[in-house]
Amino acid sequence: MQKMTVIVLACWQLAGCATPFERMWQGLATCELTDLYIDSETGQAVNAQLRTYTPYKQSEGFAWYKVHQELHGLPITGFIVPMSTFEVHALFVDTPIANARRLTHNAFGSDFSDERQHALGEAPLLLRDPKNPKRAIIDCTKEESTDEPEQPPMPE
Repeated sequence: MQKMTVIVLACWQLAGCATPFERMWQGLATCELTDLYIDSETGQAVNAQLRTYTPYKQSEGFAWYKVHQELHGLPITGFIVPMSTFEVHALFVDTPIANARRLTHNAFGSDFSDERQHALGEAPLLLRDPKNPKRAIIDCTKEESTDEPEQPPMPE
């Protein structure tokens, strides 16, 4: 049994080995979380790993989850996903923002502080939790496009 534990721990430390929770959030660094939502018609999670979790609350188009997981060294206590294809995802990190910045930099090579990239939907933004200064929030929000689709030119 001890040998198996050592093998599993060694595997987790290798780059190609991730926990199911880490695989579920594998697109976090670029906010590419396209299948991480609840289908509004069926009420079922689209992502197979997300189906293993039960939301404790569903309101205003979001499913809220409480967890005790680790994401590449970050202590995660909860997350939200949309109940549609809106691209709004958040992870609740159980550590102050200064430590969260260090941990995200170690894990992802970024401290998720680039507001320009966040506004473009290309990277998450790490924020201080306004309800608890001892926690942080990783926010992946892609703004909905307000541009009108380009119309083909009218024939003369």
